[in-house]
Amino acid sequence: MDNFRSVKVGAYLVAGLLVLTSAARAQTYDVSWTFGNVGSASYRLDAFQPAESGFGTLGSQNPTLPLELGKRYQVKVTDYTVHPFEVLAKGASPSLDRVLLSMAIQGPFETDPAVKWVEDGQGTVEFTLTTPLWQAMLADGRTPGYRCRPHLFTMRGDFTITGAPIAERIGPSSIQIDLETVASGLTAPIDLIPDPELPGRLHVVDQSGVVRIIDQGQLLAEPLIDVRDRLVQPLGILGSFDASDYDERGLLGFAFHPGFADENSRGYHTVYTYTSEPVQGPADFTIDLPADQVNHQGVITEWQYGRGDDRVNPSSAREIMRIDQPQFNHNGGTIAFGPDGYLYIGLGDGGGANDTAEGHGELGNGQNIHTVHGSILRVDPLPPELTPDSRDTASANGAYRIPWDNHFVGIDGVDEIYAYGFRNPYRFSFDKLSGALIVADVGQDFVEEIDIVRKGLNYGWNIKEGDFLFDPEGLAVGLPFEDPGLADPVAQYDHEDGLSIIGGHMYYGTLVPQLRALYVFGDFSRGFQNPDGRLLVADLVTGRIEELLIGSEQRSLGLFVKGVGRDNDGEIYVLASTALGPYADTGVVLKVIPLPETFTADLAGPDSTATGKATVRLSTDGTKASYTLSVSGIQNVTMAHVHISDDPGGSGPPAVGLYSATPATLIPGEFTGTLTEGTFTEADLIGPLTGMTLDDLITAIEENRAYVNVHTIQVPAGEIRGQLQ
Repeated sequence: MDNFRSVKVGAYLVAGLLVLTSAARAQTYDVSWTFGNVGSASYRLDAFQPAESGFGTLGSQNPTLPLELGKRYQVKVTDYTVHPFEVLAKGASPSLDRVLLSMAIQGPFETDPAVKWVEDGQGTVEFTLTTPLWQAMLADGRTPGYRCRPHLFTMRGDFTITGAPIAERIGPSSIQIDLETVASGLTAPIDLIPDPELPGRLHVVDQSGVVRIIDQGQLLAEPLIDVRDRLVQPLGILGSFDASDYDERGLLGFAFHPGFADENSRGYHTVYTYTSEPVQGPADFTIDLPADQVNHQGVITEWQYGRGDDRVNPSSAREIMRIDQPQFNHNGGTIAFGPDGYLYIGLGDGGGANDTAEGHGELGNGQNIHTVHGSILRVDPLPPELTPDSRDTASANGAYRIPWDNHFVGIDGVDEIYAYGFRNPYRFSFDKLSGALIVADVGQDFVEEIDIVRKGLNYGWNIKEGDFLFDPEGLAVGLPFEDPGLADPVAQYDHEDGLSIIGGHMYYGTLVPQLRALYVFGDFSRGFQNPDGRLLVADLVTGRIEELLIGSEQRSLGLFVKGVGRDNDGEIYVLASTALGPYADTGVVLKVIPLPETFTADLAGPDSTATGKATVRLSTDGTKASYTLSVSGIQNVTMAHVHISDDPGGSGPPAVGLYSATPATLIPGEFTGTLTEGTFTEADLIGPLTGMTLDDLITAIEENRAYVNVHTIQVPAGEIRGQLQ
């Protein structure tokens, strides 16, 4: 029993020399606990803080303690000379334990600068639970735990680890943006695609079954195409069939042929849809399920515009392929033409969970090269008879061609597969400059990932989830799993930061230059009960992910994110809703814009206890300004203006009317709240700014000549005022 105490250079014999300085004793940890003991039979939990740590009942023996990846911990052991504490990779028996940190010997992680092991020689230690330390706890089938070194058979317990598998949380980006509403009143907008022929026209794919048109900023009533009568009905798996219902079926994808705007092209005025339809006969790609157990069929359809019309001819449908889907979820959804002119189709593993449900076979669909599920397909969707000179082979159903250089052409595997090993590649896009295929693959319970997809590669599901080993039976994520036969993501985050990745686009617009060459995407929500989605940005070279906070308030998005679109100028749009599923009319299209130039004024008066605050924001294009004026404790407001003076800090006449009460007595008694809000343009400028521009107003603000003045019956000249700055 004496040997273990001499290993650390007599640490406990010279404890007085190792007492921490007062600066070091300052709290540097997130959670602390104290272990007493019950003889040599067990550790006893005597104290912990903070109270919400979830450590359970005081007095419990050898308790299982919850630790969180990335947090720092302090452990105090009352009788530390007899019961020195150790952090373990805990084996099935004490002889198989692997010591990682120890009060008694030199643990291998004590010199790790990220772990920051601190020991005061008086029974107190501190450490940070890093990802490598957590991974070491799990190595070779061991589990996270602790023990007393000399009483290793009796004084031992477990840790449960949360925050895994990625310790680093997504932090805020320094890039400042705002969102501008482009369209509202939609149901479930999931994608936005620019018109290849008509500038200023955008097309919004709505899961409910229509493609809506935004023309020059106006949402048109008549859709481009309406496929609601083709969809499985009713949408919704919970049975409420309202804003609280949920479904992953519907109109999932829409694409223009690359030759859409070229009258000489075989793809002139041709578009494609991906829909979830009722089972209607044999599919081109089936699964190992009886027909009456197939949930629905995913269908790729070709359509033509009506002659001389700018809408789709509803009678022009030509079916490209039909795919049996075993469950309602994991359908993928995106269809898009790549820079090579071929149509790429994203298909999920078929649904259920863990890729082990009925219809997923023994291997799971993600790893099965004999099914199209869990894959990105690549085809030439035009009728083969229109391309008689193509070297691409016609498909088995004769409706399309298969590129001659697809990976599995001529070898074992489905010829249409471009890449495989996906769980649910709901949204993907192509990088405008490099042509790279960027796929956001929705994870199971732990990891969301972004992949750069190359032909023929296996992206790992359901062997891996992100970088980490996935166990379909244990329903857990394990250690990073390296296999040269499986491609790794370029960026990933875990479910401490979100729930379901919504793929986006590389940014090449001009409105927010700081975003250039960064990948802008979203996460659906941090929960299903309330809309709590996030707008995110990733550097796909370093893998770093940050959150784009919105407005001067730096707020999170707070909506269910359903899609991210891009226009012909490279600007980004967020498609979102407060409704969980494909119902209601709360869907919106929001354009990412730079943070508007904002000016504020704090209002007060020399003889008044009232106060106020005014905010003026210039629109991105500089054609209008919005304003908000709030007051507190004021009585009988009659008017409020922006005034312009000749000299800095001086007084002058009104230049912009903000508020006028009719009759003059606004509210008998005291008023607190938003007095007025609205917008104005240069046409609304009066007095010294008559006939001038908003730039002249900004100049006056910058020269300290503009102030907000609130007039009352008591003080007609102005009771409270404040300089705009």
